[in-house]
Amino acid sequence: MKQEILNQLELKENHEYECKLAANGLPVSIWETYSSFANTDGGTDTEVLDNMALDALNTDTIKGYRIVFEQLHQGHPWNLLENDEFLMKLRAVAKNNKGELSPTIAGLLFFGDAYRITEVFPNYFLDYREESEDKSVRWLFRTHSDEGDWSGNLYDFYYKVINRIDDDIAVPFVNRKDGYRVDRVDVHAALGEAVANALAHSNYYERRGVVVVKKGKEITISNPGTIRITKEEFYAGGNSDPRNPNILKMFGFVNVGERAGSGVDKIMTAWKEQNWKKPEFDFSVRADRVTLKLEVGQVVYIPGAADLRVEEQTLEQKMSLLSEKEEAILHYIFERGSISTGKAAEVCGYKSRTSARKVIDEMVEKGYIVKNGKGASVRYSICGEKVVKK
Repeated sequence: MKQEILNQLELKENHEYECKLAANGLPVSIWETYSSFANTDGGTDTEVLDNMALDALNTDTIKGYRIVFEQLHQGHPWNLLENDEFLMKLRAVAKNNKGELSPTIAGLLFFGDAYRITEVFPNYFLDYREESEDKSVRWLFRTHSDEGDWSGNLYDFYYKVINRIDDDIAVPFVNRKDGYRVDRVDVHAALGEAVANALAHSNYYERRGVVVVKKGKEITISNPGTIRITKEEFYAGGNSDPRNPNILKMFGFVNVGERAGSGVDKIMTAWKEQNWKKPEFDFSVRADRVTLKLEVGQVVYIPGAADLRVEEQTLEQKMSLLSEKEEAILHYIFERGSISTGKAAEVCGYKSRTSARKVIDEMVEKGYIVKNGKGASVRYSICGEKVVKK
């Protein structure tokens, strides 16, 4: 039946229909019938995977998520819970038909290891590529969920992508707020929104997976699954119908993504504010995909509108004692929850980790940050005694 509908859609390319068109540019009867297929994804993302144990979830991802959650929700009662209880509150795990805990679909996609995710979603694949203008160069950088040296789940993929594309948005040094340099503006928030929305609205039963490509100043974000509302509702915002609402909720707990459906409006507003080329959405029914094309550039200085996020920083008295490098590291941790030595070197503009390690060691000694983990997995997070939210 689905193929018959697609055949009719193909006929539409060569014939005019004498009937009212739906907002999606298709005859009403055809679009409504097709939508019933397109929106059938095999259940909600809170469905419990009865035959899967909690060892399918990546403990490092859970730990990283909880660090960010605790920084954003200090004093929250969930911070005192054991991992199992915390994950139950998120609806990432639930009791199965035997009365034992199993991951939900949302929990597996968000926190699971990729090789376990593909047991449920054989077509699951997350791909980020930085392509060159030189056709002889296949790509400049690539990371994907099947690499095996990282979890391959949605949460970790989100930060891998954001950490790469954020760096290409040049922010003038003049952008300051309350005397401190603003290195993240509304465009950064909109980019995060775009990536999170693609991950939360994807139909992971479909092929080709989520693909993010950066080529020069153009960023393309493509995900499987058609939109579940009309184009008018989509662009108007405020009427979100995410395919995976619990995934969006889990992103929301760490200040990523919007449940209220304002993500598209945030993207459009941010690009209009910078006078950049208008973002382009492509809704392909035949390919069952949504693709967003964005072009980024130099951020303009807009007094009073440069920073739309809630500024988080140390006490003024403490902040005034920080060096520029220390301040940059703290701002990064406030945004991401933690930082590695390698990333600290990038943030500070050092060519080697040795210099960054000296700065980090001094910050640990002063009590501004604390060391977590051992060996290659060592990361540094905020020490609550020295740093507070404004």
